[in-house]
Amino acid sequence: MKAIAYYSGKIETRNRECFVGNQKVDCPQSNKAFTSTGDKLDLLPQMPSLERRSDPIFFIILLAIIIFFSVLAISRIKVFGKTLEEYIKPIWYLILISIVAVAWQYLFGLKIDDGLMSIRISQWVWEFCIAVSAYKLIKTADFGYGNLFFLGILYSLIIHGSKLAIRYLFYEKTFLYLADRFLYGSLLVVAIVFVLGSIFLFLRRRGILRF
Repeated sequence: MKAIAYYSGKIETRNRECFVGNQKVDCPQSNKAFTSTGDKLDLLPQMPSLERRSDPIFFIILLAIIIFFSVLAISRIKVFGKTLEEYIKPIWYLILISIVAVAWQYLFGLKIDDGLMSIRISQWVWEFCIAVSAYKLIKTADFGYGNLFFLGILYSLIIHGSKLAIRYLFYEKTFLYLADRFLYGSLLVVAIVFVLGSIFLFLRRRGILRF
């Protein structure tokens, strides 16, 4: 029979070894993949080609995203019938709250020893902002399914793009870990926007929910 040990505290991985504080403990058995530095992967398998860092590649991608949205804003190109301003203007304060919640996680939340409850609360804050954004845009801007999809992408780049930049610049994570976390987080964002937005649209079209 295998012995089962209980450890009081958060188990952290360092170079494929597990620690609670500075005490080395047995790693929990899992089928999850890990990076070469011991970071757990939720979606992607181990991919040695992405186990790297490159400032030029990172900043080129970042610059391309900034240029893309700048062109959308300046030229007023419509995405699913709406300009970027029509997506952002009605919910700018919710986007700001989401960014503040992400910043708080890294500046203060990670330093609080409360079993990650502070981190969960800050995550609930930006999840709530996403849900309210979908509701508000359906109500005020007559959004459809395509608009909801783009809103999910927009929020993914804002929230998890910010987290990605922090992890790369301050925590020295590799592209593999960054890609895994961005995909995982973006799927969560798109699911919240699309599922709740679809419910709001269905209720409105059936006349059950009047805005």
